[in-house]
Amino acid sequence: MINPEHHENEEKNTFVSNKFRDLFDSINQALFLFNFMGEILDVNNGACDLLGFSRTKLLKMNLHNIVAPEFVSKLSKGIKDTFQSGTKTFESGLKHRDGEIIPVRLFMKIIELNATKVILTTAQESIELVSREKDIKELIAILHQIPIPVLKIKQNLVIYANNAAKEVFDIRENEVIKPKFNELITEAKKKNSTITTEVKFGKLIYTLDIIPGQEEDHFTIYGRDITEHTKAEKLIDYLAKFPSENPNPVLWVNNDSVVYSNQAGEILFRVKRFSKIPDFLKKEIEESLIKDEVVEKEVEFDNRIYLLNISRVQNQDFISIHGIDISERKKAEKMLQQFSHQMEFLNHIIMAGNVASDINLFLKEILSSTLQLMDFEVGVIYLIDANEQFAEIVCSHNISQELIIRNKELTFKQEAFQTIFIKGIPLFSDNSSTLYSDDAIFSTFSSIASIPIFSEDKVIGSICIASKNRYFFSHEERDLLKLLGREIGAIINKMKTEEALSEARTITEFYRDLVVHDISNILQNINMSVEIVALLQGKEEKIEKIFKLVGNVKEQLIRGSNLITNIRKLSKISTTGINLEPTETLQFLHEAVKFIQVSFPNKDLNIKIDSPFKEVFIQANEFILDVFENILFNAVKYNNIIPIKIVICILKEKLSGKNYLRIEFRDNGIGVSDQRKETILKTISEGKRDVKGIGIGLYTTVQIINSYSGKIWIEDKVKGDHSKGSNFIILIPLIV
Repeated sequence: MINPEHHENEEKNTFVSNKFRDLFDSINQALFLFNFMGEILDVNNGACDLLGFSRTKLLKMNLHNIVAPEFVSKLSKGIKDTFQSGTKTFESGLKHRDGEIIPVRLFMKIIELNATKVILTTAQESIELVSREKDIKELIAILHQIPIPVLKIKQNLVIYANNAAKEVFDIRENEVIKPKFNELITEAKKKNSTITTEVKFGKLIYTLDIIPGQEEDHFTIYGRDITEHTKAEKLIDYLAKFPSENPNPVLWVNNDSVVYSNQAGEILFRVKRFSKIPDFLKKEIEESLIKDEVVEKEVEFDNRIYLLNISRVQNQDFISIHGIDISERKKAEKMLQQFSHQMEFLNHIIMAGNVASDINLFLKEILSSTLQLMDFEVGVIYLIDANEQFAEIVCSHNISQELIIRNKELTFKQEAFQTIFIKGIPLFSDNSSTLYSDDAIFSTFSSIASIPIFSEDKVIGSICIASKNRYFFSHEERDLLKLLGREIGAIINKMKTEEALSEARTITEFYRDLVVHDISNILQNINMSVEIVALLQGKEEKIEKIFKLVGNVKEQLIRGSNLITNIRKLSKISTTGINLEPTETLQFLHEAVKFIQVSFPNKDLNIKIDSPFKEVFIQANEFILDVFENILFNAVKYNNIIPIKIVICILKEKLSGKNYLRIEFRDNGIGVSDQRKETILKTISEGKRDVKGIGIGLYTTVQIINSYSGKIWIEDKVKGDHSKGSNFIILIPLIV
């Protein structure tokens, strides 16, 4: 738009005489007159309009002041060439008053004016001319470097092959396609649709997608390396052989016949492969299919009793039957039935451990049942911490909160505690005052029993019961309670192992689903962009669209890189864990702000850190930078307001007796709806692995905060109106 301010009548004499002034200004193109030193002698109205400066300001400038830095060397060469040949045309970039770089084509010519040799320069905007070659080169460079082999075929002739294709397929551009591709191309042409097949190239196995193009006899071929995947399938097939070495019977059946049986299964069930399903199993197999859950059945063969676990094999159409010889266990159960109610209690403990889903719930059940059995009034269960520095109450019965708080942790200083927790010796007494100090939980009780809980011969805790009545423990009761301590420890160990295995499986499935879902989307987006760019090559009128597609490919590559980075961090947190150390917060916060400002150069950002502290230390590590960057990234990404305002407030807060650093990220963006906040809160509070629900960046943030024993949640910046912006709040333990 023409700005009249740029064309004011000036008292200063310009280089162009008044005689030619009107002609000079009437030319639509931007005109510059400058000497060989680059000093601007005169400009016309077109130059003022192009750069947004007045003539007065431009005449005070040097040519190098208005040329983009990346084109300065090219400008110097252009002036030199003009001096030698008299004229020169080349591409350059000029700086507008607001900082925008304007692509132009410059034409320079030496003329004589006012008895002085000067350079007359015209500048014509030329976005297409500047960007076309660069865009195409960038796209080709990206295509060349991606690890996926890509071929473009025209009438059995290779018209394009990236680096991966040249290496894997041993083929070059302008060569005739290799014979092994001919059949595939013919089939794709016949079907007029994409076909997928596996082909071996040396020691590598590739899945090839042959995609017909829109033009006749044009095809695109993409390859995916599935060598490791194929090896994994072979490994699975190999592992499937191991049931044959299992001494317990293993049987796999489909709807009407035996698919597989190991030697023990053939002997026990009297079947062979392809035999009919034994009649005594049909009912349980049907039940397992209908309920889609494990069905157990006890059967007796040759005076031996077997427990059969019948279940559908995941993602398969057959039923797996695993038999376990439980003959000895059944004999033991019969013997136990002959014992007193004390033995029945022990069996109850074992069964409770088998069905319990949570260790604390299991221990509460055990404590309550033990007190009921012994007719005692109060009890607690202690577990030793991971560093073996103290024992902590995990559950209690009929004990005041005051006593629990006072005795929450035991440090083994008293001799009684050393005897139980370090030496692993149970204590039975009808006079607790001889064992405990006056402020201990059991100091006012007459009779107590403190039983070490063992896990693989290592003391991991203690179950303690007490009564106000004088009580003498029989040998049988002492033996039973000792056995109880070992059974509790064995069950705790079993439950922890099962939890670890379940967690490992969950993590594996989580990463698998995450990678498959996100990488598939990334590759699909790249594939689509590449194919469209290939169709648009050579069409100058489509150059803007090609430019956008190149940007899309870059964005997807960055997305893939960020995905891998986040997965590595999540993997480290969930497997090996992370070490915490005193970490200065403000340093990382300033670094995150700089990163966001660099990442969004075209955004008008106003990010302010409001902190009363010059430095503040928290219990964290370098991952805190990822937390800050992810929160700020989302605050900018989902904000269309100009300018984008983010205020970061730093406070200290005490919660439940612990000191925290409170950091609030208040933005003026679109906000988070109540429904979305509920989804995020549910993911955080329940510890779900729901990346689709909150996004990989925020999910990583939540996991890092959790590893710090911190808290994170979202509020409306303006209470009750989420559209006014969001307030992300995190609490992280302070170093006191």
